[in-house]
Amino acid sequence: MNQQKICPHCGAQLPDMASFCPHCAQSVTQRREFRPPRRLPRRVLRGALLVLVLGTLALSAYLYTRPKVYDNGAAEVIYTDDDGSYQLLLNYFGDRFQPMTDYSEELEEGTTSNKPSRLFINHMDTGVNAKEVFLRKVEAINVELLRGGDSLEPWQYTQPQASDYDLEAASRSILTYTDRSGDMELRWTIRMKNGDTIRLYQRMALGVVPTRHFYPEDVPMDTMDDLQALVDQVNETITSDVIVYIHLPAVTYEGSLLLEQRSMNLIGSEGPDGVRTTFTGTLQATAQNGYICQFQNLCFTGDGEGVGVSASARINFNHCQFAGWRTGVLCYGSSWVNIKDSVFEDNTVGFHFNSTSDNRNDHMYSGNLFRRNGTAVLLESVPGDQALYFEGTRFSRNGADIDNRCGQEVSIADAIFE
Repeated sequence: MNQQKICPHCGAQLPDMASFCPHCAQSVTQRREFRPPRRLPRRVLRGALLVLVLGTLALSAYLYTRPKVYDNGAAEVIYTDDDGSYQLLLNYFGDRFQPMTDYSEELEEGTTSNKPSRLFINHMDTGVNAKEVFLRKVEAINVELLRGGDSLEPWQYTQPQASDYDLEAASRSILTYTDRSGDMELRWTIRMKNGDTIRLYQRMALGVVPTRHFYPEDVPMDTMDDLQALVDQVNETITSDVIVYIHLPAVTYEGSLLLEQRSMNLIGSEGPDGVRTTFTGTLQATAQNGYICQFQNLCFTGDGEGVGVSASARINFNHCQFAGWRTGVLCYGSSWVNIKDSVFEDNTVGFHFNSTSDNRNDHMYSGNLFRRNGTAVLLESVPGDQALYFEGTRFSRNGADIDNRCGQEVSIADAIFE
């Protein structure tokens, strides 16, 4: 039932759709008061607009100046600030322009090795070494292992620091590992004084190389004929991916020895009477396959003629002696020879470097003694421009200590001249 509509003015009944009362002629429609929109003062609008603009500028300045993180998961980062752009990179060796993110190495069974992770900094526009300028902007540098720290024999590392032996590197960390250390990932973190953070990475996949050892009690090696027969047997039966050690007795070998086809290691010994493993004839090493030859605790004694060891293979000499040769050691062809803790005396030329190889090895020639040689060290051709370091090496009564014909950079600051 519909409710009757009543006039609010006279109380009379109204038709359903009536907009005024037919009895008193008054409007019965409710009206709202019209209020025009209120306008804000111009100064308020200008203030609000200014606040909006200032807020936008402040946000842009914050986003531009807030500390940035440079991290692309690799061994190279390009960093830019008000002074220009810089190339930061990690390299295990001496090339300051070539980043090395991923690297693989094979280590022989039961051995320990070490390798420096080097930080290089170059100016992008000029290629100039920018380490000194850049390091003034640095708050701190540290390294950490992301992988390889929980293996059977964990990787070890040193915190980064500059080194007198890596003059081009801004800093370096020494990594130490064994055949049981497994794969590794290393992260460098560089915190800048302006709050920026730079992260660089290096990863190494570590493989294990099998080894074979030959001892005097197992294989005849008392004469040069025996030794050459053993070397020939190794060449024929053992592939070059196996590292071979021949442990020599404390005897004197007469005649010449030829090492070809593949590399192998010769390890001398010393008898109860103080006699060491000695070669009175020449040794020629031409092996191009396999790893670096390691020669240890060997004496090469000549009669004033010939070349004690002529090497077109890569060789490292440790605790060896070369006496009475026209040339004690000749490095030629595509080889690289390194010598440490060894003695050269009474030779016309002690060590002659004349190689064109780019397969460089260790640049440290430390702890040697060059005595009474016509020329102790003759540098005729040395591949690469990295300095050769003679730390702790003594030069005594030689006709010429270092004849540097090729102008190779050498470091003799820590050498001893008598």
